[in-house]
Amino acid sequence: MPELFNRRWTRAELLRHVGHISQLGGVQLLAAENGPPRGVRLLEFRTGTGFTFKVAVERGMDVGYCEYRGASLAWIPPTLLPGPWFFEQQEEFGWLRAGLGGFCNSCGMVHIGNPETDSVTHYNFPARPTERYGVHDRMALIPAELLSFGERWDGDDCVLEAVGRVVQAQTYGENLVLTRRYTARLGESRFFLHDEIENAGYLPAVHMLLYHINVGFPFVDDGAELIAPLAGPPRVLFGEADPERPEEYARFIAPQKDWVQQTFEHAMLADAAGRVPVAIVNPRLGANGQALYVIYDRAQLPRYIEWRMMGEGQYAVGIEPCTNGFGRDEVRKAGELIVLQPGEKRIYDLEVGVLDGAAAIERFRDHVDQLRSSC
Repeated sequence: MPELFNRRWTRAELLRHVGHISQLGGVQLLAAENGPPRGVRLLEFRTGTGFTFKVAVERGMDVGYCEYRGASLAWIPPTLLPGPWFFEQQEEFGWLRAGLGGFCNSCGMVHIGNPETDSVTHYNFPARPTERYGVHDRMALIPAELLSFGERWDGDDCVLEAVGRVVQAQTYGENLVLTRRYTARLGESRFFLHDEIENAGYLPAVHMLLYHINVGFPFVDDGAELIAPLAGPPRVLFGEADPERPEEYARFIAPQKDWVQQTFEHAMLADAAGRVPVAIVNPRLGANGQALYVIYDRAQLPRYIEWRMMGEGQYAVGIEPCTNGFGRDEVRKAGELIVLQPGEKRIYDLEVGVLDGAAAIERFRDHVDQLRSSC
């Protein structure tokens, strides 16, 4: 039963007040018609609470724009989330020109991290014994096949959904199929992402996945903080930082001139259900503070990366749960390299939403503190 305008409504009561449910919320298929994103289809979800997000169908079914009551949750790059036809894959860092930006970039399906070369002899093509993978691979820039979208009623709950399929395949190479489902509800400021990635080919395929969630201003601002069940000081992957000083990774500052990005790897604690809650809180937003939160399954995504980018213009924090660390040799040696056999499937689930007000934020913080105290 949705809660809208300070009361709860049955389906019958709500529909008596409107000509069509889209008056309050729903899912609409739109398209960008100007600039670099021209031709990219967008599924706009509106939940009726001021929470909206747009799924870019041609950009791997990732969320591009995301807002809460007029405030952006996402970092938007100068390139305005271009279509995949501008992807310079031959450039090892071409992903930075076209892929990075928007609310979420899915990284993989067969590589995450910086450019690397690896053997692909198991694909039985002697002319290509190795493959050179660019930064974070190509998953975020593969056009999807849109399977379904719209609204449906589940009793008195109005459910908003969209399903798409993304195929990463090549002759003499991998054939991985992502089926992605977004689910939200009228009256709630959150969505659920459910991914299934299957090896649809007949040969084994390496599989890596990272959700590059790019939180921007005004949720990231001077005085904002990271709330997460950290098991201890992080490992510094890139940049300069003292891991013994929490303010260097869990606090955020105003945009800085000539900032050099920092990347941390955190060990996370999970609740009894195996879920890890993470939030970026800005106490100055709204009447009594607002926060973006992400909840993920640690069994599905055992590693967690934080990208702390406090530079002018490039001002964002990355919430990045992932299947493994960076560096294929290191991942292999650690026994973390996932190889999907033909027909094998992996499942991933995220919950993403907004906490509005001091009470909601404190409940979230208390939950995180309980996880840390139980360690």
